Amino acid sequence: MDMDNLNDDCVCIILEYLPLVDQIAMARCSLRYEELLCQIVWRKPRYREISVSYKMFEPLSKEDYMYFFKLTSCQMEKLYIWNVHEKAFNSYLGRHLMRPELTFYLRLDMTNLQELCITDDNMNNSMIQTITKSCPNLRSLSVSSAYITGKFMVGLHKLKTLVARACSIEAIHLEELLAQLQLTTLDLTSNKSKVEETILQAPTSGLARLQRLGISDAQNCGFSVAEQLPELKELVVSYQDMEAQELSDMLEKTRQLAELSESRFPKRLQLIMCNVVDVEVALEQITGLETRSPRESPKFCEQLKIIYKCK
Repeated sequence: MDMDNLNDDCVCIILEYLPLVDQIAMARCSLRYEELLCQIVWRKPRYREISVSYKMFEPLSKEDYMYFFKLTSCQMEKLYIWNVHEKAFNSYLGRHLMRPELTFYLRLDMTNLQELCITDDNMNNSMIQTITKSCPNLRSLSVSSAYITGKFMVGLHKLKTLVARACSIEAIHLEELLAQLQLTTLDLTSNKSKVEETILQAPTSGLARLQRLGISDAQNCGFSVAEQLPELKELVVSYQDMEAQELSDMLEKTRQLAELSESRFPKRLQLIMCNVVDVEVALEQITGLETRSPRESPKFCEQLKIIYKCK
């Protein structure tokens, strides 16, 4: 039976069983098949949440890959872009392009995109500006690049979640973000600039909705920040290369502050994660929950994460 004689419902069922590379081949040979794929098949949930690392993309040529993204980007709701540079080049000379460069994705029509995650060291402020135009309904953005200072991010008016780890968010732009956006989640872990002071000095109105916060190297395990944020449910404070004595002194100071604070504060200190420091001993030090003698303290802390959680 000639497939062209089947009704649209039957054709769509057949197309759904085909791998992506064959779907694209069908779309290229018939305008009808392209329309059915774009309007029905590629609107299914599995095509609205896309990662460039999905195995279904591996057999595609660069041309077919770009063809698919151009046709489907306006319907995507979540997009995860990893290791663009490694995927783009096939030789050490960079002559053979396997996948498009990062700017290709950012210039697509992503009107319905809700969540965008990009892991690429070459991300910069001009690319953020492009995102503000191509993703007007974006609610969650995750980026990581030392070239990102926070400029233009305030143009993402509907943004609720911002994850900008290992970036260089400047105080002036962070002030704008806190004042003009209604953020509920903010992660500035390993930021090149100090952000704790900016957060503490921000107007209360800008912090009113913040429920989750991630920062690095805060004083006294982030005690002051935790106390200032009225809706905070989770605070993650990270430390790198902290000496054991310095850690011990900080935990003791925080324990004393916790004892003097209102009763709700110690309830936030539910979990401490680290790869060297003894978790149970650290928790005992900071909350005073146990009176038994702590075990021998480690000599060196490679990384420590202190997590406050409201019950």
